[in-house]
Amino acid sequence: MWYNECMEQKAYAKINLILNVLGKRPDGYHEVEMLMQAIDLCDIVTVKVADALLGPQDFEYGQADLAYKAALLMAEQFRPDLITEALDENGTELAAGVKGVKISIEKHIPAAAGLAGGSADAAAVMTALGKLWMQEKDPEELLKILLPLGAKLGSDVPFCIASQLGHPAAIARGRGTELEFVRPADFAVDLYFSDVAIPNKTRAVYAELKEADCEKRFSIENFLNASSIDDKRRFMGNHLQAPAERLIKKYGKKDPAVQQPNSGCIRAVPEIATLSGAGPTYFTISEDGAYRTMLR
Repeated sequence: MWYNECMEQKAYAKINLILNVLGKRPDGYHEVEMLMQAIDLCDIVTVKVADALLGPQDFEYGQADLAYKAALLMAEQFRPDLITEALDENGTELAAGVKGVKISIEKHIPAAAGLAGGSADAAAVMTALGKLWMQEKDPEELLKILLPLGAKLGSDVPFCIASQLGHPAAIARGRGTELEFVRPADFAVDLYFSDVAIPNKTRAVYAELKEADCEKRFSIENFLNASSIDDKRRFMGNHLQAPAERLIKKYGKKDPAVQQPNSGCIRAVPEIATLSGAGPTYFTISEDGAYRTMLR
């Protein structure tokens, strides 16, 4: 039986094997076309029924934390009776809390790394609460319910929900929330984490994007049809890589030292590495590596 009073959920990191920026949308977002893939680097999110009051103080980034926002959104949709709101001594409205739930997050995905760690945690909270509160046992039915809700929280959240419910690879269109599930590729992934800090990173990278950065459209179809890893590498690419690297230089780190966490070695990013999302994490694909793509 799926339903339990304690639910442990793996929140998988994602990489962008291909990221094409197709133009600006009327809503202010950019139209994108991405091939997204979940890998087995993950946070562990535990959600349990408990005699507790869940609030922003229980999360690393307080009211701005996506996992807190996810819990509150799920309560608003399915258990509004559990939401508490209060005023402080000055009559100022306090942040809402959720009664009867306790959430803990064991972090392994670096924050603000281009790997959707925060989105994955939010997706895990939504998935776990969906199972606990709705007792929904069919992953596909739960997916239909949660995908439009996840899009309210962020562009990566729907894919992260899908990756936790059996769809670890997808073509993402629109602003990244329109998903077409595809067969995942089986290969290893090495990650290269950088400590480069770009203020308001994603917004800054898109603001730095130039028309010339998007001249070559990377072919998702060719990547999916390629039979070897070497062939797949030829079709990978990210329109945000050039503007991100210009910002890296601007902030004084032309060739940042990066760390392979499994080996502890610090080395430069290989020339064949691809930036994931808006960075600053790079990755390479091969037969053997620190992580593997998720197949289910």
